[in-house]
Amino acid sequence: MVVFEIVTPGTWLDYEDRDWTGRIHNLLRSLESHFFEANSALNLFISTQSIRPSFADRNNWEHDSQRRSEIERAVEEEHRGCMSPENWDEIHFEAEVRFKREKWSNGGIPRAFQQDLPFIYARAFLYALDAFEKFLAVLSKEANVSKEVASFYAQMAEDFPDLRGVRNTVQHLEDRSRGLGAGKNPQPLDLKPITNSLINAPDGGVLVLNSLNGSRYGSTMADGHYGEVDVSLDSMGRLQKIIEGVLQSFKWRGAKQHAPST
Repeated sequence: MVVFEIVTPGTWLDYEDRDWTGRIHNLLRSLESHFFEANSALNLFISTQSIRPSFADRNNWEHDSQRRSEIERAVEEEHRGCMSPENWDEIHFEAEVRFKREKWSNGGIPRAFQQDLPFIYARAFLYALDAFEKFLAVLSKEANVSKEVASFYAQMAEDFPDLRGVRNTVQHLEDRSRGLGAGKNPQPLDLKPITNSLINAPDGGVLVLNSLNGSRYGSTMADGHYGEVDVSLDSMGRLQKIIEGVLQSFKWRGAKQHAPST
C-alpha cells in the first residue's frame, strides 16, 4: 500500500471573519477527503494488477474440470430412465449452474467480477479527482482567497487536461455509446484520430469507451477526441503538490497537522 501524506501548516485558519473561515475550512477538508479517496482508489487499482485469475492456473483448471464432470454425472443419475437428446442440453445446463453456485459458495469469484475490478477502481479514482477539482474551483472563487489558489486550480487543468471530458463521457455513456456528443440535443460525434500502444486509428472513426491502456483510463470525449486519465503514483504525486500548495497559501495558527490518521 502506498500512502500519500499531507502536512497542514497549522491547526486553525488565522483570520478574523469566522463565517468566512468556517466556509474555507470546510472546503479544505473536502479537498483532503477527496485526495485520500483518490489515494485509496489507486491502491485498490494497483492491487488488481497482481490478481491471477483462477482459470489461468492449470491446477485450478484441472480441479474445476473434474468437479464439473462429477456434478454432471450426478445430474445424469437423477435423470436416469429419461435420457434423450431433447433433455441433454437441460442436464448440461443444470450441471453448470450447480458447479458455479458451489464454487461461489466456497469463495470463488466470477471471472466477470475479476475483470471488472480494475475498471471499477479506475473510475473511482477518476471521480475522486473530479470531485477534488470541483471543490478547488469553488475555493479559488471565494472572496479574499489568495490568487495562488487560482494558480493551483490552473495547474490541475494542466496536469489532468482530459479529466472533465473523460468524466463527462462516463456520466453520459448512454449518449457516447450511440456516437453522440454533449448537450440537450447531442449531435453525432466527429471521431478524431487515435494513435497509441492500444489503438491505431490515424484516420479516426473509432469510438472508445471504458478503456484501460496499462494504467491509463480513457474514453472518447464529447468533442470526438480520445482522452485519458492516468491512474498512477505520478498522478497522486501531482495532486499532492497541489493540495499542499493550497494549504500553504493560507495563514494558520497552532501546531501543524499530519494526515492521514492512523
